[in-house]
Amino acid sequence: MVDECPRSPVEAKSETIRTERDLRFDTLRGLFLVCMTVNHLPTELRALTDQSLGVFSAAEGFVFLSGLMAGWIYTRKLRAGGPVALWSAAVGRARRIYAWHAAAFLAAFACVKLTEYACGCCSMDVPRLFFERPAAALGLGLTLLYQPGLLDLLPMYCAFVILLPAVLGGLESGRRGLVVSLSAAAWLAAQLAPSVDAARTYPINTGSFNLLAWQFIFVIGVVIGHARANGIAQVSRPSPWVLAAAASVAAYGIGVRHAHWPSLWPDALFGILLNKPALGLLRMADFGCVAYLVAAVGARFPSALSARPVAFLGRNSLPVVATQSVAVMALLQFPPLFATAAGRTLVALSTVALLFAAAAAAQAMARLRAPRLTAHASPGSQAEGWGLSPTR
Repeated sequence: MVDECPRSPVEAKSETIRTERDLRFDTLRGLFLVCMTVNHLPTELRALTDQSLGVFSAAEGFVFLSGLMAGWIYTRKLRAGGPVALWSAAVGRARRIYAWHAAAFLAAFACVKLTEYACGCCSMDVPRLFFERPAAALGLGLTLLYQPGLLDLLPMYCAFVILLPAVLGGLESGRRGLVVSLSAAAWLAAQLAPSVDAARTYPINTGSFNLLAWQFIFVIGVVIGHARANGIAQVSRPSPWVLAAAASVAAYGIGVRHAHWPSLWPDALFGILLNKPALGLLRMADFGCVAYLVAAVGARFPSALSARPVAFLGRNSLPVVATQSVAVMALLQFPPLFATAAGRTLVALSTVALLFAAAAAAQAMARLRAPRLTAHASPGSQAEGWGLSPTR
């Protein structure tokens, strides 16, 4: 049916943004969010979600796709409005990410304190600073100087978004080699730097992700997204030799992870190559090869990577990440919930269901905000405010 009512410029722009989304990317991001949630719980389902395709985790995939989508969308923002518009958009996005992180941190803190008040004790599975020094936990947490487990992904994402103007500026000026080289050098520095003794820096805790290392996978995603914005076809006609090489590395990763294949390197070096906080070389190589194979399949069979229910989570990644952080931290305080296999599975499935509820609530809130934003915001900012930004 043809809509006979003329649409306003705001509605037309919003519709354009919606149709520009790639269902495959949203599906994969949603899948990674489900995997990360299940991986944070002590459940047998982790056999399906935790490093199921090799020696890398869902976090690598989520960060990479976040970079790819940011490179794709913000390149067009740069070309449409120039560097000032790009910087404004990046800062606005970073503020939004920080707001969700702060909300998740405060909610997790409240859950821990309420449990402590109700039960008279705290679980050892929650951040100990929450009950040892609550005021310090709040102050350091809201200034991003205390990022305990489950609450360190969004701050990293916030920092990477601030990098976008510099990265895209370099790419637009034709310095792709320099951008990649500088990013790779920072990653290499993270491999060579000595590990930090967390006990000596406590209570300062900047998270389990080494920013110098993880920026590399984000920047590579931005580079690919920038190429996509330029209309450059990617893996549309993959070389059989490249496919074979990628498949060999992927097969080795699966063998090491699931079949206990012997290491090709001394144990000490092997540990460095698989290091997650510093994103070790073998971990990076395995992820890159699997990502290439998945991209080749997705280019040839788009429907194979498209699932609208899962994509719904990917479109609402910020509330979903925040929700899973709070939910998992709250649940881990009650060990009896995980006493049986059936209980563990039920808790995990219920938590995943909660993610969909959070995404639906975020969509509903966005619709309620839409009339106010229409009246007070410019067309360019309304789409972002409604949560329609494809990088969301």
